Amino acid sequence: MTPPIPFVEKQATSFPAEKRLVSRRKVLGILSAVGAGVALSPGSFAQNAAAGPRIIDTHHHIFPPKFTARNLKRMTDDSPTFPGSFYQNWTPHYSLDQMDQQGVATAVASITSPGIWFGDNEEGRKNARDCNDYGAKLAQDFPGRFGMWGAIPLPDTEGSLSEIEYIYDTLKLDGIGLLTSYDNGKLLGHPNFSPVLEELNRRKAVIFVHPTISCCGMPVRHVNRVQIDFPTDTTRTITDLIYSGSLLRFPNIRWIFSHGGGTVLMLTPRLAGGGLTPEERAATIPNGFEHELQKLYYDIASVALSPIPMAAVLKGIPKDHLLFGSDIPFFTIERIATAVNKFDVPGSDLRMIQRENALQLLPRLKT
Repeated sequence: MTPPIPFVEKQATSFPAEKRLVSRRKVLGILSAVGAGVALSPGSFAQNAAAGPRIIDTHHHIFPPKFTARNLKRMTDDSPTFPGSFYQNWTPHYSLDQMDQQGVATAVASITSPGIWFGDNEEGRKNARDCNDYGAKLAQDFPGRFGMWGAIPLPDTEGSLSEIEYIYDTLKLDGIGLLTSYDNGKLLGHPNFSPVLEELNRRKAVIFVHPTISCCGMPVRHVNRVQIDFPTDTTRTITDLIYSGSLLRFPNIRWIFSHGGGTVLMLTPRLAGGGLTPEERAATIPNGFEHELQKLYYDIASVALSPIPMAAVLKGIPKDHLLFGSDIPFFTIERIATAVNKFDVPGSDLRMIQRENALQLLPRLKT
């Protein structure tokens, strides 16, 4: 019997083995089909999701071929669970096949950890441009099916500001994709990033934030380091944005955080500012820590698969701030879409999570 290929998502908790695996035969069948599908015209995928729920997937990873070829070792070092072929075998048709099967109308693509900047500014700028041009071409080739969270080469401020201009004024992408931290643990509220956040605030940007480990990862036997440290880094950067005053200083930015906000809901009582002076509280959380959390948007990738964390998300976050996210290819869209359909919520709330909330952030997708 052919051994299975693990498709467990980097951040997932430990699920039963039969739920964490997709058979190699099925995967190779899909990849074979999409490999042959290079001969298919992009237009053949244009309207395949016209019926059904017309889900908008805001957490959908792509692997641009040039960028991936140059940085493959960095990707496999970042998450050793996945072989190089896992990244190299992704194609647009692989995504579209799953999207069509599950009623996903549009996927907003992003670059996952370890990101695009690896210590050299010129290299980071080249990586950003390659990824953004590829994402723009993807949206052009498959009208209505793809968007893109543009990549910028933080912590390179000058390069990031230049790429933001290109992303918005030339490519007209949907927003910006960031990691939770950069450059050995600098979280997004760090003063070094203020010029970039000022520009994104001016542009009323939507920012999708994906976790990474730029420092502080602590190994645990039998557990992939990202399973604990990715959601922890999400919590760190949300807390840092709040207590640095960044959420108050840059009110026009709409933030999306992955995986239900990591561990932030569980830690809210510990993070709620009990040690602040009245003056500090007034300056950072005048309406309370939880109020700041509820300003943010959160996708339900990975957390949707378990009723326990999902119960906290549904209780702690306004329904109109929750977004569908598959985290493809680390999960299949089918697993997340099936889990979402089992939520004990009214149909109107389900519709918001699947599509309507994303339309409030990305009104171009209404047409």
